[in-house]
Amino acid sequence: MANNSRTALTVAMGAGVGFVSALALEAALAALWKWWRGRRGSPTEAALQLRQDRQPRQLKLYHSFPFRSGRCAWLIKELEVDEYVETIPVALHGPQAKDLLQYRDVHPHGTLPALVLEDGFVLLESAAICLYLADVFQDSDGNSLLPEDHNTAEYYNFISYATSTFDQILEPLYMQLTHTPEDQRNQTLVDSMMRKFHICASVVATFLSNRQYICGDKFTAADCVIGYNIWWASVIQGGLLLQDYPVLNEYLTRLKSRRAFEATFKGKKPVKPSGGSL
Repeated sequence: MANNSRTALTVAMGAGVGFVSALALEAALAALWKWWRGRRGSPTEAALQLRQDRQPRQLKLYHSFPFRSGRCAWLIKELEVDEYVETIPVALHGPQAKDLLQYRDVHPHGTLPALVLEDGFVLLESAAICLYLADVFQDSDGNSLLPEDHNTAEYYNFISYATSTFDQILEPLYMQLTHTPEDQRNQTLVDSMMRKFHICASVVATFLSNRQYICGDKFTAADCVIGYNIWWASVIQGGLLLQDYPVLNEYLTRLKSRRAFEATFKGKKPVKPSGGSL
C-alpha cells in the first residue's frame, strides 16, 4: 500500500512538473514571439517597408487572357500594386504566336503564367505566384489578403486543390466542350472529366455553403485562385456546368462585384488557345 501511494505521488508530482513546464514553455514562446514581432515590425509595417524598398515595375508578370495568369493579374489588382508589377502580354495564338518562341526563354514549358522577380528568379506556377504576391504585398490601406491564423489550413488547402486537382479537370472539359466540334469530341474523356468535375464542384460548394469566401468573411488570395476555377467553369457551355450549384453561382456573383475582378475579366471573352492551354 505504501509503495502504491509513493508511486501515485510520484506520478502526480511528475504530472504537475509537466504542467508547470508546459506553462513555462508557452510563456517563453509567447515572449519570444513578442520579441520577434517587435524586432521585425508588424506585418503592416513590414509590407509598407517592402513597398518603399521596391522600385516601380521591378517584377514582371507574363499574362494573356483567359489563361491561368488571370489569377495573378486579378490579385495584383486586388493588392493595388500595378506600379510594382509590369504585365507583359504573351500571344499564344493568332498572328502574334511567334512570341511563344521568345517566351520559352522565360518559361521552359511555354505556358502561362510566369513571374520574374528582381533577382531574375522565375516563378512558374499561378499558385506559387499568388502565394508570393500575397505574402509580400498589402493593399494601399495596409490590408492583407492573407488569412487569419485560424483559416490558414483552408487557405493553403484550396489554393493547392484548385491548381493540382480542379485545373486538371477543367482544362480538358474546356478544350472538348468549347473548342472541339461535337462530332470530334472524345466522349469517354468528357464523361470521365464531368464525373470528376461534379466531385470538385460539390467539395467547394459544400465548403462555401456557410461562408462568404474561402477564409470565412474575409476575401483572400485563395479566392483569386479558386474563384478563377469557378469563373472558368461558368464560361464553358454558357455556364451549364454550374446550373446545379447555386452556392457557386452566388459565390461567383460576389466575386464579379469586386472592382478588381471587373478590371481583370469584364468584357473579355475567352478565345481559342493555340500552342497553349488555359
